[in-house]
Amino acid sequence: MAIVKMKYVSVATDESHIDEMVLDGVHSGLLHAVHAADIINEDNGGHLINDENPYSGYLQTLQNFAHSVNYTLDPERAPKKHYTNEEMDAFIDELDETFGLETDANTVLLTPDDEQALGALSECGFERMHACQYLNFGFGRLPRESYKKLSMYKNEIFVHHHVHETPQYVWMLYVTSDSYVDKVRKIFKDLYFEPIDIPMIDVKKQLEHYKDQIDDIYAFCNEENSVHELYPYIAEINEKYLLSGFVKADEVDHYKAIFKDLPSTIEVKDPSEVPDLECPTLLKNNWFAKPFEMFLGMYGVPKYTDFDPTGFMAFTYCLLFGIMFGDLGQGLVLFILGLVFEKKGQIFGIINRCGITSMIFGFLFGSVFGYEELLNPVHQSLFGVREKLFDVMAQSSTMVLLIGAVAIGAVLILTTQCMNIVNRFKHHQLGDAIFSQNGIAGLVFYGGIVFAIVATMLLRWNVLNPVYLGIFIVLPVISFVMKEPLSNAVEHKTVKPEEGWGGYIAQSIFELIDVLLTFVTNSMSYLRVGGFVLSHAGMMLVVMTLVEMTGKAGVAVLIFGNIFVMVLEGLIVGIQTLRLEYYEMFSRYYDAGGVQFNALSAKVAE
Repeated sequence: MAIVKMKYVSVATDESHIDEMVLDGVHSGLLHAVHAADIINEDNGGHLINDENPYSGYLQTLQNFAHSVNYTLDPERAPKKHYTNEEMDAFIDELDETFGLETDANTVLLTPDDEQALGALSECGFERMHACQYLNFGFGRLPRESYKKLSMYKNEIFVHHHVHETPQYVWMLYVTSDSYVDKVRKIFKDLYFEPIDIPMIDVKKQLEHYKDQIDDIYAFCNEENSVHELYPYIAEINEKYLLSGFVKADEVDHYKAIFKDLPSTIEVKDPSEVPDLECPTLLKNNWFAKPFEMFLGMYGVPKYTDFDPTGFMAFTYCLLFGIMFGDLGQGLVLFILGLVFEKKGQIFGIINRCGITSMIFGFLFGSVFGYEELLNPVHQSLFGVREKLFDVMAQSSTMVLLIGAVAIGAVLILTTQCMNIVNRFKHHQLGDAIFSQNGIAGLVFYGGIVFAIVATMLLRWNVLNPVYLGIFIVLPVISFVMKEPLSNAVEHKTVKPEEGWGGYIAQSIFELIDVLLTFVTNSMSYLRVGGFVLSHAGMMLVVMTLVEMTGKAGVAVLIFGNIFVMVLEGLIVGIQTLRLEYYEMFSRYYDAGGVQFNALSAKVAE
């Protein structure tokens, strides 16, 4: 429920140690790098590194070669030595000459069965086949039906050898003399023979001599390519090369120690000292709130200088979900399901927490897998009631649920207004903090209306006198209408609106109507909380009715009915609760707009 403290760290070195600095920074996994273009300005006279990256081309060449000879490169290997461009060019030329990759038709992609057949054929020796002066070899595959017809040509001048087969094809080698090769080729063509070129060499045997060097050069190019791809993060200022970014405050010493063997200077600053650079946000939450960072990220992470709303979101989401999905048995299933699969993703962590509140409200509602009387003795013992603490399906409960839902909504609206006020004052946005619909004016207006309703209906107080209306209704409305000039006044700006008073007043009146409607719709939106309580109870009533009607099959109906309700109702309630979070709460106090902390790593670099 907090944002991790950051420090701005800049490492500077000379030209000969750029690559070492970059590799150390990347492999540390601690640095959220800042693009060099964001650091360079007219004052420091810095510029970007414009260095062509030759290693991407070498990587592509080696990958193409590996693909053509069906070889898997080792991406995790560390290079044993440094290679010059001349050494790599010479090696690639040697590969081309040895394997004939520029002209050999065998570079086309073969099927696994083609590869298996070639492997079996290699035992005959590819080199020896090509060395024969008077014999001609043909290799490929025949449809199985065509292979059976070869007996019709037993008097022709060729012999053949079965190599491999599948239910559809037979791979084979035929041999004939140079004198009859044209005739034999026509025979096989008529039988739908699909030729596969016989390699000049045994690729697998030849590869054994080159594997180590191929992997080593590939590893070297991969590493150097990673470095060059990070050059946009390197700024050249005053003949020094800087790698800058943000590091978690408690890891700064560890990060600095990484460069102890590098001739460098390291500068550490607080993010407030570099206002032109946006400090990334890394959230730190407790066990309960941690999974809800997923939902928060879907909306947008907070700015570094803002507060982390994850804890509040986790509490309200679980609260609302638990109310709408109140069933002790089904909540227990959600809890166990989330607990078992929590490592599979944050969504299961959310399901687990929601299961807890579902169990709590399920217990208060006295509902266990749709059985509404099962907990009655417990309620009677604990709460001293005649039947159960709260009967959702009772006629008298409907209005209580709906009014209670609106009351919960009112409390949440007031709470989010208070949170917004604190946040606006923190950022010195005095106008929004005081005069906006979610500022002090909005809090007074909405709080005044809520208090008047409660006082009139529950306490029988008549508070709607002229003084009360003037303070809690008229003044806030005037603040809404005059928000811009009043904000300008407290922020020491020009009071007069840019569009003139006439145009401003007309526009403000229309905006006022929207503000008032927003308060009404936001409050009424929480009616869905009570509605889904009734919906969930109603669906389970249907399930229990079917259980009674189906006799011996009732157990199966009970199980599948509960599963159906849990999946359908759980999904709908989860979505509706998220909607309340985003549209009814976040819209009042949360701006998002931050940048997620993303430390560079070797994998990112690649």
